[in-house]
Amino acid sequence: MTTISKGKFKPYFDEIYNRADRVTEITIGGYFLFGIFLAFFYDTWLVGLGVGSLSLILYFGIKFLLKGTYVHHYIASLVVAIFMAQFIYQMHGLFEMHFTAFVAIIVLMAYQNYKVFIPATLFIVIHHGIFAYIQYIGFVNNDEAYQAIYFTQLDYMDLQTFIFHAGLVAVTVLIAASYSVYTRNRSKFLFQKLIESEEQSEITKMNILFAKEISNNNYDNEYNLNREDPLSSALLDMRESLKNSAVREEQERFTNKGLAELSNIIRDNGSNLKDLTYEVIEFLVKYMKLNQGGFFIVKEEGDDVFLELEGCYAYDRRKKINKRIQPGEGLVGQSYQEKDSIYLTEVPENYINIKSGLGDANPRSIFITPVKRDEIIEGVMELASFRVLKDYERGFLEKAGESIAVALNTAKVNQKTTELYEQSQQQTEEMRAQEEEMRQNMEELSATQEEMQRTQKDYENMLAETKKENEELKKQLAIKV
Repeated sequence: MTTISKGKFKPYFDEIYNRADRVTEITIGGYFLFGIFLAFFYDTWLVGLGVGSLSLILYFGIKFLLKGTYVHHYIASLVVAIFMAQFIYQMHGLFEMHFTAFVAIIVLMAYQNYKVFIPATLFIVIHHGIFAYIQYIGFVNNDEAYQAIYFTQLDYMDLQTFIFHAGLVAVTVLIAASYSVYTRNRSKFLFQKLIESEEQSEITKMNILFAKEISNNNYDNEYNLNREDPLSSALLDMRESLKNSAVREEQERFTNKGLAELSNIIRDNGSNLKDLTYEVIEFLVKYMKLNQGGFFIVKEEGDDVFLELEGCYAYDRRKKINKRIQPGEGLVGQSYQEKDSIYLTEVPENYINIKSGLGDANPRSIFITPVKRDEIIEGVMELASFRVLKDYERGFLEKAGESIAVALNTAKVNQKTTELYEQSQQQTEEMRAQEEEMRQNMEELSATQEEMQRTQKDYENMLAETKKENEELKKQLAIKV
């Protein structure tokens, strides 16, 4: 059986005490009126009004002055015993007046508290012992003043009578006290059942409300359910399980959606390395609600390997920053060299600034992850945020890096192929130009040769003419001789 604190029983016992107070107050009021009635017999008005009024003042005064306590219960016990003594005196020791003590005991049983009998019992014992002895002394010494206390209507109460008298009172009080203990325990048992029933009813209501919230996929509302209740415990466990499942689904949805959108960006920009890096870093910053990002790609110049900032987002303007980083240099170089991600939540002062409408500010967290495929590093991404990144968000960035690495490699190959093709085209054009120049030179050479041939022929003709003229001149000279 569940242990219930005394504080939970208090309202129920207070109701019992209130009912008992009403019965007691009616009894005390009736005793006061009864005392006035008895005053008619032996003209005991002073006792009836005086003692009765003082008894009423004592009870109601204590009840008023000590509100919130149970002291007046014990005062009521004392007052009904005082009224008994008053009635005995008013009726000159009439035996029947002693019976009013039994009436008082019955009334006090309503409190279900054996301790409430103590004041009345003590008063009765003291009153009977003293007054019986005084009356006995008065009879023995023939002292009318002592005899006038009127404890008994006999001349005195002998020891045998006193023992029977006291024994009956003791037995009555013992029975009443025992019954009070029984009724109190019984009431406590019933109250406990009632409290447990009310608590179980409240638990059931809370369980119903809690189950409705779960059915509406609301897993964050706080309900103070009792883990000791099997159903409540099962509902809490179910809530935690569903909540964890919902969180996992949301994280998986976030990752899958992001990777799908990233694939579209890669497909649309895979042929251009510069556009690819910018579009990728812009998407990641916006999709994850970050604040700034930079994309470094691995480049080679001869034997020199370095990282160059190719794409960036959330700077003053979109432009290529002439920034080179050697392997092992800074956090970006360290991430490249170690082939592992770096996550900082304590960002060094002035490590990086995020520009906003309010000015420059240090980020709350920095995440640097290598873009790699099969342990081959194609680049490094550096992202900054005013908030702390969650585990699944960092995991998403690492998965995204794998897809981006393949695209980067393809883009690099395409870019290299394009460069080689353009170089080949340029060489072809140069060769064509050289061929054309050679053709022109050959044509010019051919024309020159033809001109030389014509000139030579003309020279030969001219020599032939000159020779002919010389021969004719010789002939003419020969004739003259």
